[in-house]
Amino acid sequence: MKKLFLSSALSITSLAIAPSVLGGPGEPPNGENTLNDCMTSVSTCPVTPTKFSTKIYKVALCKTNPMEAARALAGFAPDWETNGCVDVYNSTSGEETGDIFSEEGATLSSENITIPEAGKYDFIAAVIDKDFKAASHHMVYDTGGPNTINGKRYVSTAVGGAVEGVVGEEKMMSGNFSTFMPQIACSNGSGIVERTSTTGNNGTYANFLGGGETFYGRVLKEDFTLATQDQGNINNQTASCAGAKYLLSIVSKSTTINENTAGIHIKILAPKGLVQVDQGNNNPADGVVTGFSTHGEKMAVSVSPVSGS
Repeated sequence: MKKLFLSSALSITSLAIAPSVLGGPGEPPNGENTLNDCMTSVSTCPVTPTKFSTKIYKVALCKTNPMEAARALAGFAPDWETNGCVDVYNSTSGEETGDIFSEEGATLSSENITIPEAGKYDFIAAVIDKDFKAASHHMVYDTGGPNTINGKRYVSTAVGGAVEGVVGEEKMMSGNFSTFMPQIACSNGSGIVERTSTTGNNGTYANFLGGGETFYGRVLKEDFTLATQDQGNINNQTASCAGAKYLLSIVSKSTTINENTAGIHIKILAPKGLVQVDQGNNNPADGVVTGFSTHGEKMAVSVSPVSGS
């Protein structure tokens, strides 16, 4: 088959997620808050990361799914060869993306890029590290009202604290992705998930997946087999998979590579809820944010070809 030329680096950008019908307080265009579910002026609530970084190991285009549920549950690693997978990017040690939300975006080293053969591929697979970094900011609003409580914006610190600041000053905190469902034991399947664009949890994946596309998520160990050992507690929704090392993201997305393809665009889903803000519990609410935290239960990776001019 005819080969194609890629750009000198893979382009990575964040995915813009449309606001929900019931938008959170201070969301654009009325304020600078991120998309959020902070419907009260106290306690913790989901916000959207404004900075995000992870480590990518592999991106491949495949003819068929390299890790169907049956294969994963049987304890086998992904089968890249039999399923007609070709590498787009491969780094044994992985490569940090840097902040994908920055104005410059992020790029990956050209020496780790493989030029794939032209053709049609029905699945996109990506292996990323379970560890990531994320940041956000927040201003507390009156419950049900348009006004802020103290007029102060708080930004995340590197250790999950909160300090007064302005947009852009937030620091990235460490987080990890070791389950899809912290309320379910890993041995009962929380390390494996399948979501389509039209059914189940579509609020998270609807703007990420195209019509009829399916996301297949797998939490993998160091040997690339499914993580199934329990840790944490399902009762307080801290259950996760012991020994987790990688997130395998597979998307059923028809992708055609041809002579007009000039590069590959990687889209990383870093949605609302990946960061939570703690608005405190004072009564009456004082508008002081006491901290930020990361919650890595929903992430995915997709790829689109970029045509030349």
